[in-house]
Amino acid sequence: MADQELPQQLPEAPFPAPPPFWRYFTVANEDELRRIESSSADGQSKQKLPLHLAYLRPPPPPPASAEYYTTFGQKQVIDPTKPSSLPTEQLLFNPDDPNLNHAVLLSRLTKSLLLNFLELTSVLSLDPTKHEEKMEDIRQLLLNIHVVINIYRPHQARESVKEMLEGILEEGQREIDECDKMKQRVDEFLADVGKIGISDVPDTTQEDPVARDPSHDQMMEKQRRLWKMIQDMT
Repeated sequence: MADQELPQQLPEAPFPAPPPFWRYFTVANEDELRRIESSSADGQSKQKLPLHLAYLRPPPPPPASAEYYTTFGQKQVIDPTKPSSLPTEQLLFNPDDPNLNHAVLLSRLTKSLLLNFLELTSVLSLDPTKHEEKMEDIRQLLLNIHVVINIYRPHQARESVKEMLEGILEEGQREIDECDKMKQRVDEFLADVGKIGISDVPDTTQEDPVARDPSHDQMMEKQRRLWKMIQDMT
């Protein structure tokens, strides 16, 4: 019985395929779009672009006066200086207080959250049908904690930059210290080299090959010491 031919399995791509509208970005479509835009600029009524040309122009940005944008059905604040879109009546603190201590406030909110969770466990053990009120308190605490974290983000960014700059300064100081140590070693090496006079070099032309001059051994010892210093420096 002949084996049935199995369909050829194509290898899976390591990355997902690009969006299908990339095919519309061609020179011909660009020229066609320019012709349509030029005809609209001449006074003709602005016509709706076909689908293959609509992808060539991004949608207009939101107006500058917009304060919110929608993500997953929830409104998010555009202005980063505003703490949150949470209504003021739901805030458990005053965000405009100049003496606001974010760390202390965050610690208090987390402790309150833990206490409410313990109270929720007690409520569930006695009467689970009365959990709505305590769940609403926990939700309000979580929203306020999120607001405090968002307010604290600029301070966190400044601290991160401060730590990065301190690390750069420490690295620069370490390199300066290493350069100073190397300079000191070079100065010591040059001082030792200067101590060796030309007169200490023996005359090898008149040296007896049998009886060696003691000064020659001293010279060789100095040279070995200098070479060792050079090796230590490198």
